[in-house]
Amino acid sequence: MTPLRIAHISYDWYRFDPLVRRLAEAARARGHLVDVICLRHGAEPPYEEYNGVSVYRVPLDRGFGQPLPLTLLGWLRFLLLAAWTVTRLHFRKRYDVVQVHNMPDFLVFAALVPRLFGARVILEVQDASPELMAVKARGRLRRLTKALAVLQERLSTLFADHVITVGWPFEELLLRRGVPRHKLSVILNSPDPRYFPISRRIRRPSSEEDGNFILMYHGTMAERHGLDIALRALALALPAAPRLRLDLLGRGEQIPFLRSLAKELGISDRVTFRETCTVEEVADFIAHGDVGIIPYRCDGFMDLLLPTKAYEFAWLHRPIIATDTKAIRSMFRPESVMLCEPENPLSFAAAFIALYHNPEKRAQLVENAARDFEPFRWELMSERYNELLERLCGQPRSTESMAISQQIGRQNIP
Repeated sequence: MTPLRIAHISYDWYRFDPLVRRLAEAARARGHLVDVICLRHGAEPPYEEYNGVSVYRVPLDRGFGQPLPLTLLGWLRFLLLAAWTVTRLHFRKRYDVVQVHNMPDFLVFAALVPRLFGARVILEVQDASPELMAVKARGRLRRLTKALAVLQERLSTLFADHVITVGWPFEELLLRRGVPRHKLSVILNSPDPRYFPISRRIRRPSSEEDGNFILMYHGTMAERHGLDIALRALALALPAAPRLRLDLLGRGEQIPFLRSLAKELGISDRVTFRETCTVEEVADFIAHGDVGIIPYRCDGFMDLLLPTKAYEFAWLHRPIIATDTKAIRSMFRPESVMLCEPENPLSFAAAFIALYHNPEKRAQLVENAARDFEPFRWELMSERYNELLERLCGQPRSTESMAISQQIGRQNIP
């Protein structure tokens, strides 16, 4: 099989974006040649080889919690820089595939010149732009913002040769908005066992953590992620579960507010913050905790978001407490996750207390969630991804590829 030449474009920092890394490294492990064009964070080098992937960083960083006009300006600047970079590289390397990761969707037009010269273009929809933009917009601009977001999404999906999304709720949205089924694939952002080895399933407390029952959350910290709800629930639960502690790992504009709220609630000594979140850190972080929490708000967008952290908790055998959303129910049965009422600290506090006092319940949740997740492990998702790349480029499928594809088909993926 002739190696494919693949470029990924992502408005993010490569080491902090698990999906881009997993896909890039999966293609590289298959023998394909992979480049990534992304943002440059701090003192990162403009170019490096990272696990066999060539990473090209443009001279642009990003912020969090910016007003929508500033966010849009950052996207446009990156569009121009990424378009220039991928065009220049294309004339040297002749890419077979350019894969662009939203947000925003219109970043896919950075691949215009490679597409004109024969490259196939994939748009990866990690977030549903219209729903997310509607949440971010305020007041009378909300309707206009969503309409414009729908338009740019439609133009972007028309331009792309294929569209990948990360969950079935997003797939349903895209189908309703006119993306043909044959042009759409679901590839879940499942944990890569190289970074999430099964050895991490054993809890690894440090001496300072002995005696604590640790709730944990990792990822972006914005209002829509509901961490203020988790803090209020922790304050309510502590009298009945005094060894509870909440550990937070990640980045986002709500961190200063969350620190202030923890102080206001008198629980600062029971909450810890770590403001970085590379892929390598996440497995160790999960290994040190007891229960994973996903306290998302239901705002029209988060109800549809199938969180990567849910897969990671399930894979590393940590029980999950989560908001009862359409997305969570699309992956897990009710008996596999402790489901809570949206935006209800009392409901979350009751779940914290219940799992704190009931190791048998924790073990049953772990067993059920692991069974639900089994058909979607990374071995199968990465095979599905490589199969798609090769099919788009007209390459014959190997016997091994066909066997794994048949196994995927037997899993009855929704």
